[in-house]
Amino acid sequence: MRTQCIISVVIPFTGNPDFLEQAISSAIQQTFPHFEILLIDNLAKKDAVDCALFWVRKYPEKIRIVSEQKKGAAAARNCGIRESRGEFVAFLDSDDRMKPDRLSTQWELLRDNPEISLVGSWKDSISPDGKTVLEMDVKPQVPKWASILFRDDLRFSEDPLFEPQTSTFFFRKETSLRIGLFDENFDPFWLEDTDFVLRMYQQGQVSILSQSLIEYRTHSTQDELQRIYDFKNIENHGLFFEKLKRTYLDRRKSRVFEKFKKLSSRWLREAGTKIAWFSGGKNISEVLISRALKNDWSDIRNWEYPIRFLLPTSIWPTPFGKLPTKPLTLPPHINREWAENYLAF
Repeated sequence: MRTQCIISVVIPFTGNPDFLEQAISSAIQQTFPHFEILLIDNLAKKDAVDCALFWVRKYPEKIRIVSEQKKGAAAARNCGIRESRGEFVAFLDSDDRMKPDRLSTQWELLRDNPEISLVGSWKDSISPDGKTVLEMDVKPQVPKWASILFRDDLRFSEDPLFEPQTSTFFFRKETSLRIGLFDENFDPFWLEDTDFVLRMYQQGQVSILSQSLIEYRTHSTQDELQRIYDFKNIENHGLFFEKLKRTYLDRRKSRVFEKFKKLSSRWLREAGTKIAWFSGGKNISEVLISRALKNDWSDIRNWEYPIRFLLPTSIWPTPFGKLPTKPLTLPPHINREWAENYLAF
């Protein structure tokens, strides 16, 4: 018999059945009784699908598996939201774990506060193998881009835009449908969650519970390097910048225009720093960093970085202090023309 469903827990998965096993196990042990678990098969490996099916057979009244053939975090989460039966939706990434009172705690807050559009929480960071807690009660931060664009905004000063970990997202299904769900142009991933949080913030308050409700699995050193130098991250910053322009850029207001110049400068410098380490990327990097300086003369790093790139590679700046461990190849369409138009306005 199907149980009453108030909350739908959405867990997209692609691989690593051991991590998925832990995620599902943590979800099924919730103290809140009225929930379902939707496992979104996003072109997953067979062993991961077998793991999911095991749990479906074990708890057929609680757990369903749904297939999403379009690869990507946004597409998978959208599938879960559409298929959900609950009034409320909770996300959990397949490599993270939730604490037993996660659903009840977030549900009580959102149920009693209709002005809130999205609830997040603190998190505990755990080791890649999940055996060690590395840091407890990690608080979400206000992203730097939001501090730049909204620093003079009255609402932002009283109600800052925090960006919680995706596995802590808890919201009303109706609100997510109203904003058009996740933007699948960001797929396979990068900034799709940032864009979603911003649009939820436009609907109401993003509230952060001051307690850790999930365990967030950190990445291995190799996975972290791959993520740092993933070119899709650079391209999706461009996509997000275009969306910010359409919503907030008013050329008639000089202060707003200057904020966009400062934001573009920061992201141009960050992109240029990464691209310099790609094969054939030095010339592209020089264009981006030159534009960063032009857009913001006040940032000392925009003067420092061009000088350091004239010196031996041991002196070059590196993203997050991390050097690539294998050769990096630029996508074929990345050339000087692309560099001159990236983050332009």
